[in-house]
Amino acid sequence: MIGLPLTFVACASYWLLPMQMLSPSECVVNPLMLPPKISQLRGRQVAQDSLYERSRAITVKVKASRNGGSGILVQRQGQIYSVLTNRHVVNVGAPYVIQTPDGRSHPANLVKKFDFRGNDLAILQFRSKAPYAIASLTNTNHLLEGDPVISAGFPLEPPPNQANGLLITVGKISLLPPKAFIGGYQIGYTNLIHQGMSGGPVLNLRGEVVGINSLRAYPLWGDPYIFQDGSKPPQAQRKTIIQSSWAIPIETFQAGIRR
Repeated sequence: MIGLPLTFVACASYWLLPMQMLSPSECVVNPLMLPPKISQLRGRQVAQDSLYERSRAITVKVKASRNGGSGILVQRQGQIYSVLTNRHVVNVGAPYVIQTPDGRSHPANLVKKFDFRGNDLAILQFRSKAPYAIASLTNTNHLLEGDPVISAGFPLEPPPNQANGLLITVGKISLLPPKAFIGGYQIGYTNLIHQGMSGGPVLNLRGEVVGINSLRAYPLWGDPYIFQDGSKPPQAQRKTIIQSSWAIPIETFQAGIRR
């Protein structure tokens, strides 16, 4: 196992979020039950404890009015941090508050200038002098069905044995359709996702964020499984689709901030 340092950057060499002035205004897995030796998997692997620490360090709690969700620390510019989350987390409106891994709460602003083309994504920004870790992002073209992934977030009803409310779940990729559902959902995975974990990260075993938790399995109403072109998936895949959680690929976010 190769342990990698906790401080890392998120592809900052080719994208940079604009700063804006901020007003002052299931299963619980600990430690992570991942394979102790994963030499048969591709790429460098991160030790189990390091994966847990990475997830904890980059995942924040998002409070929007009376709603709650999760987010990912994706960039720092000076004292301004950018947090990636889901649009449905922030749709209820201000005030927005980010709770960072050290337990501090920060007032945040919604950044409205990006064109995510109807995908379920949003960016919040807050100001802090503290040195928070920034996520390492990677695209999903290396992912295969069956690959192990971990996900993190803050369920609205946190497990009683988790002091800070963060829940980390372990699973695998279940489906990778060639096109996205409405909202941008395109990574199916078996991890258990609870209400409040939307906006949190989905990571590979190298500790890189490949997607954003967005849609829980077994939706309570409606049919979210319609592709963006209006077509529907094959009936033979319907059971697996409904049983899967769904994430938005990280490259959908990267494309949106470059437009």
